[in-house]
Amino acid sequence: MLNDLAEIIAIKSVLGEPAEGAPFGIECREALDWFLSKAESFGFRTHNYDGYCGYAEYGEGEECVGVLCHLDVVPAGEGWTTDPYKLVIEDGKMYGRGVVDDKGSVVMCLHALKEIKESAVKLSRRIRIIAGCNEEHGSACIKYYVKHGEIPTLSFVPDSDFPLINSEKGILHLMYSLPLDSFFAKNIAFIGGGESYNVVPDRAKVSVFTDSVLGRKLLEIMGGEVNNKLFTSSQVVGSLLAAGINPTDYSAIDEGEVITIEAKGVSGHAMAPDLADNAIWKLFRFLACFDDGELVSFMNDYICTPISAEALGIYCNDEQSGDLTVSMGIIKVDDDRLHFSLDMRLPISASHEEVKKQIIGKMPRGSKVEAETYAPNLFIDKDAPLIKSLLKVYTAVTGKEGYCLKCGGGTYARELPNAVAFGPTFEGVETNIHNIDENSTVEDFYRAAEIYKQAMIELAK
Repeated sequence: MLNDLAEIIAIKSVLGEPAEGAPFGIECREALDWFLSKAESFGFRTHNYDGYCGYAEYGEGEECVGVLCHLDVVPAGEGWTTDPYKLVIEDGKMYGRGVVDDKGSVVMCLHALKEIKESAVKLSRRIRIIAGCNEEHGSACIKYYVKHGEIPTLSFVPDSDFPLINSEKGILHLMYSLPLDSFFAKNIAFIGGGESYNVVPDRAKVSVFTDSVLGRKLLEIMGGEVNNKLFTSSQVVGSLLAAGINPTDYSAIDEGEVITIEAKGVSGHAMAPDLADNAIWKLFRFLACFDDGELVSFMNDYICTPISAEALGIYCNDEQSGDLTVSMGIIKVDDDRLHFSLDMRLPISASHEEVKKQIIGKMPRGSKVEAETYAPNLFIDKDAPLIKSLLKVYTAVTGKEGYCLKCGGGTYARELPNAVAFGPTFEGVETNIHNIDENSTVEDFYRAAEIYKQAMIELAK
């Protein structure tokens, strides 16, 4: 199992440019080919759905049980203590991009199904492991499967937490653009940060024209040459400290025609932005030391703040699914507009159309929505047979009481009927998914694999 995990971790299956037979890039297709080849070597039936996804199947029967995993990963980011695309095991812990989200689950489930096949357990349903290549960027892969493949009678998704997730928030992704004001147009050559809607960025930078009003002001503060004294100067340091920002989180770089300010934060999953530290926010806090115009003020007051949902007037919560959250993942600028993404996790009580309408109403004149995707909520009652069966297995293997959780993350479960997220992260364990040094213990890896084996048997019987 560990050898197979090392092989799949080594494939950098981040979203890439589409190619023939590889709608999400060559490396995502390479990961899919690995999955299908490994499944065939175990004696399973396989099928490739045009590079979108594929399945590995064992057993007989008119109905099938679905186990939905994904082979794509988010970008590694900077700052790892190990090579993110090499499985490293130290002191009982495994490190690598995807060891938890979600390549570890792919390997666990393949080997669990192999053990079921070798034990010749009598089953009433087929077991089908479905592996997609676009879960991290909209799940177009599983949507393609739903159009072209068999819908399982019951399914679980090993891509969240134990004991079990029976409530997932709705996910609204929006890309907005705002017209540049005179401060931005005359002083800012570049601003950029983030690669994905659903990842809080840990790096961002803004480049200021050296020969601009702001550029000359920065040079004056720094004594005529670019250095990091800028961030401890009287004009800057008070504002940063008041916002809870450490001045050492910034660096200034002389690039000739521009002065580049880099900010570092802590990456994290957009479903829990409060557990991360958004580097883009820090850029706008820095710019606010020199400008209180419409654009910088709007970003600081409404977007780059932990109370963004309240400030935008969209906050709500409910008992079934929790709080509405807002996370900014991408920012960039072109000739005359500033573009930024919002990832919002919506409780059942929220209307995504009303949320979108409310936000645009708060924005400067001339702002617009450039892109939108929405995945609705998922909720299955705790007394449903699927829930009871999976919790029974969890309790039998772990000896702990099973119960239902609600989650801000989105999984394949919402794309199919009778599907829920089920592990692989155990209670109280931090695995750093979507962050640097993603990890799991070897013990948890094998324990989750046993849970998945028993769950497949339970549902297939």
